Amino acid sequence: MMRPAGDPTRPGWRSWAGVALLLQVLLVGAIALDVAETEPHKVPLAIVAPPVVADTLVDEVGQLPGEPFAPVAAASAQDARRALLAGEVRGVVVVDLAETVDTLLLDGAADATLNRAVADRVGAVEASRGRTVTERVLRADAVPTLDRVRAMVLLCGWGGFALVALISFVRGPFARTLTLGVSRVLGVVAAAAAAGLGVAAALGGSAGPDVTVAAVAGTVLAIAALVTLALEALAGYAGLALSAALFVALALPLTLGVDPALLSDVSRVLVVQSPPGASLDALAAAALHHGADLLRPLLVLVSWALVALAVLLLTRRAASRGAAVPISGSPPAPADVVDPGLRRWRLRVLAAVLPVALVLVGLQLVVDLAGEDRLAAATRPPSRAAVTECIGTGELRTVADLNRVVTDLRGSPAFQGADVGASVTLQDGRRLWLFGDTLRAPTFDGQRFVRNSMLVTGEGCLRVVLPADGGALVPDRRSNGSSAPVGYWPMSVAVEHFPGYDLVAVMLQRVRTTGSDPFDFENLGPAVAVFVAAPDQTPQLLGVRDIGADSADLARPAWGAASAIHDGWLYLYGTAREPAPLVFGHSLRVARVRPEEVLDTGAWRFWDGAEWVRDAGAAVELIPATGGTSQTLSVFAQDDTWYALSKRDEFLGTDITVWSAPAPWGPFDSGRAVAPLPSDAATGRLRYMPLAHPELLPEPGTVIVSYSRNRTDVAEIIEDPLEYRPRFLRVRLP
Repeated sequence: MMRPAGDPTRPGWRSWAGVALLLQVLLVGAIALDVAETEPHKVPLAIVAPPVVADTLVDEVGQLPGEPFAPVAAASAQDARRALLAGEVRGVVVVDLAETVDTLLLDGAADATLNRAVADRVGAVEASRGRTVTERVLRADAVPTLDRVRAMVLLCGWGGFALVALISFVRGPFARTLTLGVSRVLGVVAAAAAAGLGVAAALGGSAGPDVTVAAVAGTVLAIAALVTLALEALAGYAGLALSAALFVALALPLTLGVDPALLSDVSRVLVVQSPPGASLDALAAAALHHGADLLRPLLVLVSWALVALAVLLLTRRAASRGAAVPISGSPPAPADVVDPGLRRWRLRVLAAVLPVALVLVGLQLVVDLAGEDRLAAATRPPSRAAVTECIGTGELRTVADLNRVVTDLRGSPAFQGADVGASVTLQDGRRLWLFGDTLRAPTFDGQRFVRNSMLVTGEGCLRVVLPADGGALVPDRRSNGSSAPVGYWPMSVAVEHFPGYDLVAVMLQRVRTTGSDPFDFENLGPAVAVFVAAPDQTPQLLGVRDIGADSADLARPAWGAASAIHDGWLYLYGTAREPAPLVFGHSLRVARVRPEEVLDTGAWRFWDGAEWVRDAGAAVELIPATGGTSQTLSVFAQDDTWYALSKRDEFLGTDITVWSAPAPWGPFDSGRAVAPLPSDAATGRLRYMPLAHPELLPEPGTVIVSYSRNRTDVAEIIEDPLEYRPRFLRVRLP
């Protein structure tokens, strides 16, 4: 018995049907297993906090096991709220620095299961930091809800499929002529328009139907119908089975009410890029988010429509050229005759459609990448740091103990000798030490000489904090107009304690090497680096900000030469060198800013002698340059009196001097010598940069002071780095 080439009962049809059934079973099984999990996967989460805090939280949350969140730093709570209501993020964490309770904002119109999963995971993260979170639901009484939108998407998708199935039942799986094919498409469009108006009326409530919602709903139904028509054109009645596999398997999360954000990466991509998933995103954007973020899912739907139309046109073109296309009514052929054209025409159609599909996928990727920048996400911090193994120091109870460590302890290969040595105490009792030019051992696997380094001491241990690349903790940057990189010398450090973490501001001096001699360098201006330190965790660099353009002008104040925190303000002292004969000291000025805003130089205010002003040029001298301070010094308070401690007249001076004042902004007296600290030009021994450590081994009326040591012959230091370490003494305050 002879059968027509397009007979859907031929063995080829059965093969297509078997493939469709197998595909459906595999997809349903895989996605069903995934749907059973309710853990979030890369859910967009906005974090609202001061920039220096938000940066590190974004980094840490983004590295949580399983990647539950894709965090971004929001510029403000208002921006984050807007992004939440627009569907760009699925949750917003507002960090309260003054308390231990943060706020989680959720959208009441979103998926309830997803909201619960996000709340549970955010709560667990907060609890691990000793903090709690309160939930606040926006649009708690939203109409419509995502569940209602989901039902409309399923109704439209299956409506489009059912419409084509009905047409096929009545008129057959193939249009015999071009006119009939166009009539089918126009009939689909008309039915989609009517369905769109009905969906818009159902979702509009008292507000009435929305034109955008109607258009999107109609598009959803039309896409389902066009895709089904295209699959029929390729595979006859088997195309219906393939379409069913597409709309049943990939619509399973919608059927079960599971948000794609709760699926794994592979399942989520399959669902979101499929007609059902893109339809949900598009209709939700139109009905719930006032059209925000509608472009991406609409582009996915249009891509499917264009590919489907291309398949329909190309199969019709093949038929017009006499190819053995399975069209109802074609001439019969013997059952045992294999028509080569029947095997090739589908491949030709697919080959012609593939470039179009690839172009459309490329457009989708462009839209996705552009959407990632909608929130003002801060720059991610540099590579995360770690600490070296513990080097035992024993108990540090006296000045002699301190000097024993710096004199005798060989230490880690990562730290052999350095100068500066500013320090602060963290809330967990550990102490951070910031050093300048640092020598490392020949056996160290990394940079042998760095412009800055950090040590952590506590519980009888000394550890070196190292970045992943083994270089400087605050990395060098490129220099403008010079091959020599610009490094960062630490000058002072201040800490503000917050619930669950410490915020550490390190004030730095930008330096650039100008020759082969160790003293051949130039200062280019100040900078500030901010670290966050959680209890018992390695301090992490949040960001670095240069203050002003590079300039070797020593008359420009080096803000941060000393720093102190008082009454919620970070006071930053600036030293400047006057180009005048026989003036060897530096003058002193002061600015202040909230610690969490230190990277925002626009928030700085400068003391003009009467009030705090925006103009840095109006800052008044607190200590004059004649008989003034070193470039780097310490300013601190004890018993309601403020002290500035430094070596008067820098290297040419002979004494540690203390200036006194009733407030951080002065007025300071003329200063009194409290201890000798001369250098020895004959032997090349240098003693310089005394720094106070008020919280170290405190005794009333006194302060521990460290001073840096060096040699004019750098070869002597390289031979014995222990000669390039600070020493300690205790001085009595005037």
